Amino acid sequence: MKRIITNFALLPLVFAACTSVPSSNHAEEKDSKIVVDSKVEENSLDKEFIKSLENVNLKLTTSPKQTVTGTAFNSVFSVFVSDKDGAPLASYPVTITYPSEKVDGKVVFASTNILSDEKGMCTFTAEKPVFACNEKLTFAPVAASESSEVLEAVAKKAVSADWKVKSDITRKGAVLFVWEFNEKNRPTRNSYEVLSKLKSYGIWNVGNAPINETTDIGKSLQILYKENYEIIEDQYGYLICGTIKFSQPVTALESGNGYCCTLVAEISAVNMKNGKVVYTNKFEQYAEGSNWNNVTQICKDKISKTIADSLVFGL
Repeated sequence: MKRIITNFALLPLVFAACTSVPSSNHAEEKDSKIVVDSKVEENSLDKEFIKSLENVNLKLTTSPKQTVTGTAFNSVFSVFVSDKDGAPLASYPVTITYPSEKVDGKVVFASTNILSDEKGMCTFTAEKPVFACNEKLTFAPVAASESSEVLEAVAKKAVSADWKVKSDITRKGAVLFVWEFNEKNRPTRNSYEVLSKLKSYGIWNVGNAPINETTDIGKSLQILYKENYEIIEDQYGYLICGTIKFSQPVTALESGNGYCCTLVAEISAVNMKNGKVVYTNKFEQYAEGSNWNNVTQICKDKISKTIADSLVFGL
């Protein structure tokens, strides 16, 4: 009995499937037409929106100075939204994109939409920054769609302000174990350039680490941390360790008009309070100069500034 019931139950389904093919094709054709019509409508709306942007202007009116982690910006970020004749646009939707957090050393951005007030002003008050970075906050018209044409048009109307937050190395200071190597890959000296670049940021409590001999090169970060901590404890905020080396010997340019140089650096930072490695980065710098001394100095200056900038705004 069970087999008979099962067979009878399947028959209507089989016939239904057979007879539904034409109607399915008809439905697909109808759905296809709806999709095409929808795309045409979307394209039309996108063109209208892009055209409307010709009557919109955003002007940055207020942006704060750089700050330090844990200290609020000294002012708000704001823009004035107007038409092409300069008259304020009230209730105009604006997207604000700003740095919101740092994950695995990379800055993550967030966005929020607000409306301009009756005077055409859009104002954004940032929360107290808790991580260092050197990025941008951007004001832009709210995009009508995600099409490339719309996003490109919106980007042309966008205005940006610096979002600069220095790390607490500017307050807590650091000791350096950063060694330069010569073209034969032999250590020559502590990097005076990195030290001086950090001092140029107004960091007064910075100097070379007490444990700082060529025999210490190659020791693990944890050993270097422990040996330095035994002497200075956490009087300084960070222990900066690393090397600056030639990727290849200085080479004469093919043109015969000078020389070129490429330096590479590996830099790490250890928190002197708890021994945690809080920063690692690699750098490469190319430079050209008139002679050996000139090109190596130019290259050292450039890579040292990049390292210092990264520590101040990325630690």
